[in-house]
Amino acid sequence: MNKNDVVTVVAVTGAEYIGKFVEETAQTYVIKDPYIVTPDGANIGFMPTVAMTGAPEIPRVEFQKTGVITIVPTADAMVKEYTKTSSGIVLQ
Repeated sequence: MNKNDVVTVVAVTGAEYIGKFVEETAQTYVIKDPYIVTPDGANIGFMPTVAMTGAPEIPRVEFQKTGVITIVPTADAMVKEYTKTSSGIVLQ
């Protein structure tokens, strides 16, 4: 993964997070502009936070590797939605 790639982090709890990759250390994955992925019926939404009751719009978060199942590149359709949600830019 390269810096600023949009990635999906899947936590051991099953929660999914989307954000821009910053770095990987020996013990953590770091992403910026994180959103928690929330199912909404047949659709998927994004909340600008990493905890349902946490402060919104946290600029950067570190995930401990022990709490992560995987980190993968985000599907193109979701990258477009994330970009639109996080910046207002609409990708074609």
